[in-house]
Amino acid sequence: MNKINKKITENFQNNINYLESKHPLIFQKISAFENAIENGHYNEQYELVFENGDFDIFIKQTQEYLYKQEPKKFVRILTASVDFSRKNNLFIAMKTSDKKLEEQEMKEIKKFIFFGVANATHIEQVDKKISAKNYFIVEDDLELFRLSLMCIDYSKIAKHSKLYFSIFEDENEFQKTANFFLEEDFFYNHYIKFLQLPSFSEKKLEFFHSYIAMQSHFNFSYTSILEQYTKPIKRIYEGYSFTNLIRTKLPNHPTLLLAPGPSLSKHIGWLTLHQNKFLIIALSATLPLLEKHNIYVDIVIHYDGFERSKKHFEMLQSYKFIKNSLLLFSARTPTSILKKFQKDNIFLFENGTTYKQNIGNFSAFCAGSAGYLLTLILEIKKLYLLGLDLALNQETLQTHGSSYTYTTKATQSGSILSFRDSIIEKKGNFQQKVKTTPNFAISINAINEITKGLKKSFQQVYNLSDGAYFQNITPININELQLHFPNLEKRKLKKIIFKNFQQYAQKSFTLEERKTLNYSIEFAKNVKKKLQDQLEKKCLNNECIKKSLLNLKNLIFLNKEEQILSLILINYVKTHYPEIFDKLNVNLESNFVDYHTKTLQQLLYLTNKYIKEINAEY
Repeated sequence: MNKINKKITENFQNNINYLESKHPLIFQKISAFENAIENGHYNEQYELVFENGDFDIFIKQTQEYLYKQEPKKFVRILTASVDFSRKNNLFIAMKTSDKKLEEQEMKEIKKFIFFGVANATHIEQVDKKISAKNYFIVEDDLELFRLSLMCIDYSKIAKHSKLYFSIFEDENEFQKTANFFLEEDFFYNHYIKFLQLPSFSEKKLEFFHSYIAMQSHFNFSYTSILEQYTKPIKRIYEGYSFTNLIRTKLPNHPTLLLAPGPSLSKHIGWLTLHQNKFLIIALSATLPLLEKHNIYVDIVIHYDGFERSKKHFEMLQSYKFIKNSLLLFSARTPTSILKKFQKDNIFLFENGTTYKQNIGNFSAFCAGSAGYLLTLILEIKKLYLLGLDLALNQETLQTHGSSYTYTTKATQSGSILSFRDSIIEKKGNFQQKVKTTPNFAISINAINEITKGLKKSFQQVYNLSDGAYFQNITPININELQLHFPNLEKRKLKKIIFKNFQQYAQKSFTLEERKTLNYSIEFAKNVKKKLQDQLEKKCLNNECIKKSLLNLKNLIFLNKEEQILSLILINYVKTHYPEIFDKLNVNLESNFVDYHTKTLQQLLYLTNKYIKEINAEY
């Protein structure tokens, strides 16, 4: 027992030193937990015991042993369940284009997740078996994790592998940690193996499954970034007004932000009766429904940069319906939409790009979160949200109201989670839980982050929708809303709004902005040269290909915060690298020179196209 006690003490001290140095937030949780025990604020639920040659955990409440007094047997079974196949205990990021690969074992497992630690000796044994490069260790019970610090030495594993810990985290914290794990060595994300302890809840597995589907490259392709992120340059040369989001503010009146969720259709009668009580800001997708019910809009927000979005306008009986509305449009808006309206009514904003400087720009995941963000930037003091459900119709499972052009019906998920169609649950605005999708879940998180970062103390926001709950936004049942304020003088109000926007708008490049654009062109030409050099080097074996692809990744990520070209190329490699690296991770003697060459050629093609787009004066 002296040897065992010495080992427990040694493990615990090594782990505490390691956590304090490399994972300080977890160290703080452990320290706070121990203080709670010492001060009598927490009674320990478990006891670590040594049974039959290994550590077991005695559960005080049930008077049972976690490992049934056979810890070594349980660890052997758990370790044996981990294999190199592509058939069980794994998350699949995308369907493979080569079905033969599904039958092949992986040579190496690079990323692995442990759901539940218990005494953690299975972690030590699995690591000896697979020696993964990245481990994600998830445990919801802080006391159990603390016990595991006595049983194994995590710092030893950390010498050859990178460890990610999600310990006693809520859903938001878990998502951030999971995203860090997914981001690191993302090229090994095609198949991610895991081991779940029988006692560990399925909930975190479901969350992680949804986070895989939520990755940005699944939702916004590299071709879309190239097309969308170069449009604002054309709009500047065409002489459109760019909104100064820093200086432009809206008058202090109760304001409704309308989005096309199921709640808008449900409460359209209420809106018809009370429309003149509010300044109405509407997402373009709501316009056909609003026109049908003669609900006039003061400001129209259009965020979508794709041609498909012109349907929202083409469904109108007459464009006269919004001829007096201020059109607050994304600079990515297609030409086919812009040409439908008088240029004087259009005010553009940049989202995701910064070609115009010192007037404000932003990035948002979807039209709903963009609209909400804009209302906060414009300093609306009393804001009401309607139709921003970000949840399904709970009865029909439709994604939007019936008048929305692209409404779809969600379905239950399979082994690969669908970004837009699978069903997950979130906290409801008026219900405990509402059914939603991974796509909407990102938008919910976006709304919460926008509120946390931008909502000022003088701004009040109320959610009238029947969908998802938003943090720090007050839910109000629409039938209980007290409308004590008078009707607005809409004609006079619109003149004030137009004047505010016109006063600070800009229509051309400044000298400094042109210098920045020239720098981007030179950066792109430098990337082009390095890609051409790689093409000329001719890799003839798989190790050379791997090294070359990783070097390319490092080149592309070098300026990812500064350059749009980097975003385009990063999106490409995140989409294609996982499958290429998976093909390299098989027990086959195949040579993948073609994959390497095609990757380089495609990156070069995207770079050349980018240079052409930003280097032309239209």
